[in-house]
Amino acid sequence: MNSSAKNNVPECSLTLEMVEFRPEWQFEESKTGVFYKNGVIPGKLFITFLGGNIQLDSAKKAIDILETMFKGNVLNNCEYIRIADYTDVTKASINTRMLYANSLNRLNEEYHCRPVITYICGASLLLKTMLRLFASYVKQKFIFVKTVHEAFELINSGKGLNFAETNHPITITQEEIDNFAATCGHILFDEFYIVDEKQNFVSPGHPLYDLYTIISLLNNDLKELQKTEKEQKQKIEEALNNSRILNKKLSEEKKNVEEKEQIQQILIENLKKARIEAESASKAKSEFLANMSHEIRTPLHAVIGMTELLLDTPLNGEQQHFAETIQISTRQLYQLISDILDFSKIESGQLEKEQTSFNIRTLCNEISTLLIGNALKKNLKLEISIAEPVPDTLNGYPVYLKQVLLNLIQNAIKFTYQGTITIKVKLETESADETSLRFSVKDTGIGIPEEKKELIIQRFTQLDSSATRKEGGTGLGLAISTQLVEYMGGKLNLDSKVDEGSEFWFVIPFQKTVNAIEENNDTAYSMPFKTKETENKDYPGQASSKGEKILLVEDNTTNQQVAVAMFTKLRYKVDIAANGIEAIDALKKIPYALVVMDLQMPLMDGIEATREIRRMGNEIMNPDVRIIAMTANATEEDRKKCLKAGMNDFITKPFFIHSLRELLDKWLPNNNT
Repeated sequence: MNSSAKNNVPECSLTLEMVEFRPEWQFEESKTGVFYKNGVIPGKLFITFLGGNIQLDSAKKAIDILETMFKGNVLNNCEYIRIADYTDVTKASINTRMLYANSLNRLNEEYHCRPVITYICGASLLLKTMLRLFASYVKQKFIFVKTVHEAFELINSGKGLNFAETNHPITITQEEIDNFAATCGHILFDEFYIVDEKQNFVSPGHPLYDLYTIISLLNNDLKELQKTEKEQKQKIEEALNNSRILNKKLSEEKKNVEEKEQIQQILIENLKKARIEAESASKAKSEFLANMSHEIRTPLHAVIGMTELLLDTPLNGEQQHFAETIQISTRQLYQLISDILDFSKIESGQLEKEQTSFNIRTLCNEISTLLIGNALKKNLKLEISIAEPVPDTLNGYPVYLKQVLLNLIQNAIKFTYQGTITIKVKLETESADETSLRFSVKDTGIGIPEEKKELIIQRFTQLDSSATRKEGGTGLGLAISTQLVEYMGGKLNLDSKVDEGSEFWFVIPFQKTVNAIEENNDTAYSMPFKTKETENKDYPGQASSKGEKILLVEDNTTNQQVAVAMFTKLRYKVDIAANGIEAIDALKKIPYALVVMDLQMPLMDGIEATREIRRMGNEIMNPDVRIIAMTANATEEDRKKCLKAGMNDFITKPFFIHSLRELLDKWLPNNNT
């Protein structure tokens, strides 16, 4: 039994008979069939029985009861065990879940208490999926059991934290990925599309069954949010119409100054309310997108990581083929999900607006390093050249520029079977404050017919849409690139001839930086090539271990296994902490050289733990230890939050072992042996 499980074993056995149920802590609606019943063992346990179709009005009643119960100081300055019986729940809307979760978080914080573990009893598969999406949001560890009796048995035995499902390798076909992609596309772009949770997309034992369940739930929640948004827009329109009427009345009754001031006040309040409602809808969309990203990326990280590690073990021919098939399919699935989430961010206006300074030659070198292997596999030459007058340092959007170039070069490699991929950067125009650069990606591939040039930049569209097409993909890469180029102030152009090749090019304006005033006297810049030998020369093959020690802070046991296996492959010594509290205890005993910290964890998350590590006088042996954030939330906002808390760098799940190696080489340079 692990230490966390031992801490949750009560001093004496807890039973349902020990729970106190007060009349003011419960209600039942005879018309709707909704009921809500709370009970407490003071300072130790909080149990809730609920049922029916729980809508917003019922949730508000439940929150009033929660307020009353917490005011009674039965849960105050303590850690308690939570039990929730969902056996009789038929449905709970997303607005209901969000309101209840926010209220419970607020009350726990206000009364200085925290649920160390939550047992969910009798939940259906859909409810389990729904509640998993909220586990990190309410900062709780969920364990699903059939009955309340089973929950008490686990509590008294202390085996709760070990009560988990096992993982197993999976295989996914290309057709199944395409079907999943089509379903995701319908959800994003068809306003009236409904995912029927009872529809048999795949069998319950299939690897994609849980993902279909998740998108079914997220689709229902999205429709509910869209409905709420429409209602809010209607209220805004009504408020604006009322404002027009009030303005007209104000003009007609100028003589009555008092009435005029009253009307103006009503107008101001209506507009304030409309603005608050609009901001609330926007925030709900952002939270939905972040949850969707996290919940899908987390299981993919385990699949991708374990498959990569499996391929580095001795396998027979058939096993090697199976493992490579899994790796190819999961990488395609990861690219599909990343493209869909990127496109969703663009569509919802969540692009970063702040420009930053960057080195254009460094950026191109990173692109070359990432893609040279793909080109070499097809015996293609990859050439990148930057003209002499192009300044080293520019001010713009390096992340979006890199994504556009990666998409265009990957497409060129995909549809070129012999010859060369040429990437050129040259000076287009220049003024005192601005530099415009022309970027082009040219290939010797299959080319694009004139009548299909406009078609290929549309979302979910490929040049060959038949079921027998040679190359896979989502058809989103060019659509994303087109919008990103336009956001940066340019336009994506295409010159192409069938069987001769294609050239995608665009011109982007950049603000000059102080360093750009100095002339660059180098000759035309050419990217270095990496061969398979140089790419793998530093990959660990010995049993020796590198000197300094790493602390991995991660609560998910599967992700622990993936990360530890990768560290071991890279010859690093690593210890594990399951949450921020355990990490701080470990850092007080051992001067670790590096901490790899997950963000979302029970008891104490990664942000809170980092702030505590950086705090002076906390007895940590090395408060300046380098801390790397590791999370499935890949937004720029998350990155800034990590750096603000005192972290040094950021890596996004899922990641490959070469990405981890580069990160460790960056922050532990003395270990590069």
